Amino acid sequence: MMTQTDEKLIPHPPLKNFYQDETQRNEFVNRIFNDTASKYDPINSILSFGSGNWYRKQALLRSGLTTGMDILDVATGTGLVAESEIAIIGPKGSVMGLDRSYNMLAEVGKKLNIPLVQGDANGLPFSDNSFDFLTMGYALRHVDDLKETFKEYFRVLKPGGTLLILELMKPTNKIIYRMILLYFRLMTALISMPGVGGKNEGKLIQYYWETIDQFVGSDIIINSLSETGFAQAKSHQLFNFFTEFTAIKA
Repeated sequence: MMTQTDEKLIPHPPLKNFYQDETQRNEFVNRIFNDTASKYDPINSILSFGSGNWYRKQALLRSGLTTGMDILDVATGTGLVAESEIAIIGPKGSVMGLDRSYNMLAEVGKKLNIPLVQGDANGLPFSDNSFDFLTMGYALRHVDDLKETFKEYFRVLKPGGTLLILELMKPTNKIIYRMILLYFRLMTALISMPGVGGKNEGKLIQYYWETIDQFVGSDIIINSLSETGFAQAKSHQLFNFFTEFTAIKA
C-alpha cells in the first residue's frame, strides 16, 4: 500500500513500537544509528547472513560499475558499500561517502581514506550532474520522502549515470517470510544479551525487521523512479529478499 503524507511518499507508516508519529521518526533514526555505529559491522554481517562482501561486489558489477567512475555513496553507514566500490573503480575513480549519522562517518574514517560529508538524501549538498554512479545500501527504508530522495538522486547524477539501491524487501513467499521473521526474532534476542551486543543493538535489529515488513512494495519504488525521470527502472532479486533497484538518468 502506498504511504503518502501531504504529497510525500514515505517509506512506511509510523512504527509505534519506536516512535509515535512521523514528526518523531527522524530523531529516532538518528539516535539509533549513532548509538550503534561502533557495533554496526558485525550486526550487518548477521543481517546479510554473512554474504555481504560477495553480494555487494556482484551487485555493483551487475549494475555496470567500472574503473574510473566518480561515485556518491548515500547513507554510507560504516562504508561497506564504498569499500567494495573502491576495489572496482581503481585509482582513477573516486568515492564520496554521505551519511546523516556523525558516528557512522567516524567509523568510515577509521578504515577508508575517502571524502565524507554529513548530510541527508532529501537535500544533497552537491551540484547538478556531479556523479557517474550513485549507490545506497539498505537505507531507503529510512529516508523522509522517497519522491524527494529520487529527485535529488536524479539531479546530482550526470546524464547517463546509474543509480543502484540495495534493499531488503518483504518476501512474498510465505515460507521464506516465516523463516526470515524467525531469524530476526532470534537475532534480536541474541544480540540484546550483554556481552554479545546490547539493548540498542537488539532494538536496531527489531527496528530493521519492522521497516522491512512495513516497507512500500517494489512496484511503488520502480514507478516513483520512472515518474522522477529515470529510465530503465527495474529490480533484481535473490532468494525473494535481497533486492537491487537500478535506473539510468536518461
